[in-house]
Amino acid sequence: MEDRDDMDGATQTTANGLVRLASVIAGLAREGAIDTRFGAKLFKRLDKEARRVCSPSGEPLDETEQSALFGALGELDVALRQRDAASLVEANARLRESESPPGKRRKGKKNGDA
Repeated sequence: MEDRDDMDGATQTTANGLVRLASVIAGLAREGAIDTRFGAKLFKRLDKEARRVCSPSGEPLDETEQSALFGALGELDVALRQRDAASLVEANARLRESESPPGKRRKGKKNGDA
């Protein structure tokens, strides 16, 4: 119900404002300054607001404005996914370091079967 009420009212948000906000959040995500889960929540809210701005009841946007708006949202989505991927790689590396005792090597395959 809350989402429906949120979509009913008029918005004063502009496409340019959303583009700028999405770009700032994407930069913060790339730097690791914000948690990606928090960034994902912001992305979801920005996406909702973008749909309101582009709705027929809102101020009409030209093709360039729409392209810039959804391009900025795409940039934010990519930044969040890349940061998530980098975090997973870092966590995997830490896990490998903690699991393998120092000085222990794996045995290689023997070539005696050739």
